[in-house]
Amino acid sequence: MNQPEIFAAGAVLWRRGEHESEVALVHRPKYGDWSFPKGKLKRGEHLLAAAQREVFEETGIRPVLGRPLTPSFYDKEGRLKRVDYWCATAAADAVDQAVDPREVDGMEWVPLSEAAERLTHERDRPVLADFAAHEARETVPFIFVRHAIALSKADWFDQDELRPLNQRGRERATRLEVLLSSYPIGEAYSATSARCLETLLPYCAAEGVPLAGLPEFTPGTGKPGHAGTRIDRLVAEGRPAVICGHGGTISELVEYFCHRMGAAAPSDASLEKGSFWVFHTADGRIVATERHD
Repeated sequence: MNQPEIFAAGAVLWRRGEHESEVALVHRPKYGDWSFPKGKLKRGEHLLAAAQREVFEETGIRPVLGRPLTPSFYDKEGRLKRVDYWCATAAADAVDQAVDPREVDGMEWVPLSEAAERLTHERDRPVLADFAAHEARETVPFIFVRHAIALSKADWFDQDELRPLNQRGRERATRLEVLLSSYPIGEAYSATSARCLETLLPYCAAEGVPLAGLPEFTPGTGKPGHAGTRIDRLVAEGRPAVICGHGGTISELVEYFCHRMGAAAPSDASLEKGSFWVFHTADGRIVATERHD
């Protein structure tokens, strides 16, 4: 398959109905079709940010993303287009906003059993089938973040644990605020190093999430086995969690987490600075994995 030239993102927005789950379908007057809310990425925009924005613009509902779904590929005026989708539910504090009728002039909550017939395009049906195959359920994400870029050791003359992010690192931390807020808000943990704490600070400040710096996630300060014990506790609690640490530590935590959940760890668990893994869990197992660089 040729490489896509056009990228877009959207979501299957769903809710629990009286008798079965319902999905949101939107009608676009420009195309005269019924489809899932979606749209093209803006220049330099991340897929997660685009999915949030497009769902909000086309439904007026602020979404919370769940597991990723089957992407859609199709020809768009001679160019290959890829659309990435996620399951999504309305944020707890979501307030319906007005939608531009030139873009979307109708939205309906359609019972899951009727949605395939209502979709205009055949290319949307595999996305719906993926959603339906795993049942309409909310998943719990566990997110592992490698800290963003810090000041060079050559430019820092104090304790290494106090070495902060540089300008690029702070910009990445600000961008992470938007990306991490795509998912259900839970708890935030970090190594005690300044660069790890600073990576999550914009997200925690924006979402009102307390940030705990833990020595067990910090190289050279925790006792053997304490990091694994903390992961065990987070899994048992079953709440969404974001963990930020150093490169080697995060890889080890990812591997431990996967084995703890009875799944194979990624063949390469390493991350670039400022990147993250997302493991969507349900019923005590990993049901989907994402990596965002």
